[in-house]
Amino acid sequence: MDEKYKDKALLKSFMKEFFPFSEMRKAGLFTKEMKGNYEAQADKICTFLGYETVYEYGSNEVSCHITYTEGKRPDNEGFVTVLPNIYE
Repeated sequence: MDEKYKDKALLKSFMKEFFPFSEMRKAGLFTKEMKGNYEAQADKICTFLGYETVYEYGSNEVSCHITYTEGKRPDNEGFVTVLPNIYE
């Protein structure tokens, strides 16, 4: 097994939380043969996103503008939305 994924339980938990298999399969990223093979899924994500390890996913803060339909913007939402990294 790849050294970057020594903790199988952590990898399984991370993949299930952030990369739902069914949706990724429907999008064409995962194959049915990859079901339950979290190392293969992680490697596919890394190849697709250009990461060294799947744990890079969500590590950067993102600032963006989200467009809402008229009257639907939450009161506490400014013009720019900041999505914190998943590790904070």
